[in-house]
Amino acid sequence: MRKKLRLPFTNMKPKGWQNLALAAALTFYIIQIGFFAINGTICKDYAFDYCAYWSAGKLMNQAGFTDAYDLDLLAQFQKDTYNIEDKLLEFFKPIEVPYLPIFLIPFKVVASINLPASFLLWTLVNFVGLILYLKFFIEKVSEKPLHLRHFTMLLLSLPVFINFQEGQVNVWLLICAGEFIRAILSNKHIKAGLWLGGWLLKPQILLLILPFLLLKRSIKSLMGFSLSTLAILLVSFFLIKWEGLIKLFNIIFESAGGGATSNPGAMMNWRMLGWHISSTTSDVIGWSIIIIGSILTIFATFYFFRKGFASGSSIKIIEILGVFAATMLVTWHAHVHMSIVLIPPMVFLLEKNRFNKSLFSSWVFFPVFFHLIGYIVISVIFFGNVKIEILSLSWFIRGFPSFLLNLILLIWTIKHTDKEENETQKNNTWSNDTYKNKI
Repeated sequence: MRKKLRLPFTNMKPKGWQNLALAAALTFYIIQIGFFAINGTICKDYAFDYCAYWSAGKLMNQAGFTDAYDLDLLAQFQKDTYNIEDKLLEFFKPIEVPYLPIFLIPFKVVASINLPASFLLWTLVNFVGLILYLKFFIEKVSEKPLHLRHFTMLLLSLPVFINFQEGQVNVWLLICAGEFIRAILSNKHIKAGLWLGGWLLKPQILLLILPFLLLKRSIKSLMGFSLSTLAILLVSFFLIKWEGLIKLFNIIFESAGGGATSNPGAMMNWRMLGWHISSTTSDVIGWSIIIIGSILTIFATFYFFRKGFASGSSIKIIEILGVFAATMLVTWHAHVHMSIVLIPPMVFLLEKNRFNKSLFSSWVFFPVFFHLIGYIVISVIFFGNVKIEILSLSWFIRGFPSFLLNLILLIWTIKHTDKEENETQKNNTWSNDTYKNKI
């Protein structure tokens, strides 16, 4: 009797599929890293953002803090950093560094080391910092180590990979988000506001969290934020004076209007969706999508989270996760690597069994596989000489899955807030007093 042929992957359990997905994601990243190492060039195929920070740091070391915001001087440094050909110099726009000078101090240090060694050092420091902080965060809020599977999945998520691929600064934003959450859980609201001031590195992500705290009547948190803001602004003013501040504001306005660091087609917000729709239909339709989508997102966020801070810690973090996700949808400048700030609230809820594990797996794997399929489509288009704008398509492939997941996260948090509140009223296990003693 002939033995029946068994197809591969049949009868595989969910955990087995997850292992397969982890292996596929890791392989995808290894192939990319190998390709960049063999065929890529630094400041072009990888470390693009870091090279802008490095050039600003080098300029500050040779001149001063104020000169880091002089685009003409920055262009002179960056044309060598980015290896711009002479025939393309007239078209080159310098990559702005629209950060307050206090946040540029680390780049004065790393700019004393030449590329690419400087980028490798920066990556190592940030990678170790991310691992140590996540370990610290989980042990403080749950008194047990981070689940190894969850930890591995987080490190293989696309926001984390892109953050390191481009040499971004978002690990600091993640730490500030985590410490803000820990302080909220322990009712140390002034301390929470102080940590929130660290988000002035990229102040656009403060768009919803500040009115959210006002809505929750968390005046102490706003006081703490005001104190840290005042300190950061005073130090920044001392470093660059009025002249430098004027140059910085000009850079911020230029970037918001579509400067070299903008690239709205690759974002993960309503602006991204409207940009792509405008390119295929009309500006009126595109802007209508942006305005209506943003208004509805803001309204839904504040309407469903309008009550004062609930007594249960899980409800608080679900609401904060919703506000973070909504921010990524509506803020004018939100790239995929910035969604790394969603990790602390998600991992807290995971460890408390208050987060949908399928949704977490989707957040990790869906963008990766969307990228993979997208690259296959781009290859077919390229070699098939199909008349489609490949660059715009590649931007859409990067931004759309994170946009969709931000939307799903917001809907999930709205749906589960009432559910958690009802459960907390029945069982006071997750009360504030318990966490005040633990954290």
